Amino acid sequence: MSGIIKFGKRFWLLGAALALAAGTGFLATQALGLGQQAPTKTVTIDVGTSTTPGPPGPKGDPGSPGAESCPTGSTFTAVQINTPGGHTTLWTCVQN
Repeated sequence: MSGIIKFGKRFWLLGAALALAAGTGFLATQALGLGQQAPTKTVTIDVGTSTTPGPPGPKGDPGSPGAESCPTGSTFTAVQINTPGGHTTLWTCVQN
């Protein structure tokens, strides 16, 4: 009987340690997250299979730091880039 109790105590401590680790991970993801704002619009870019790249675009003005602080005249947007190898979604500020 005492062997069962010792066995149970070991797993109880292991379970408590795992619960604390999971709670710490959850709190870290909330603290380091990008925020609660969702994009206000979505832009989709379809990329063809051409091997010739286009000309580079004009240089943009630097913005203020932060995930959700878009400069005046811009909107926080989800940009989806569709390519033959799959798609990628970027959350960024896009000029209106």
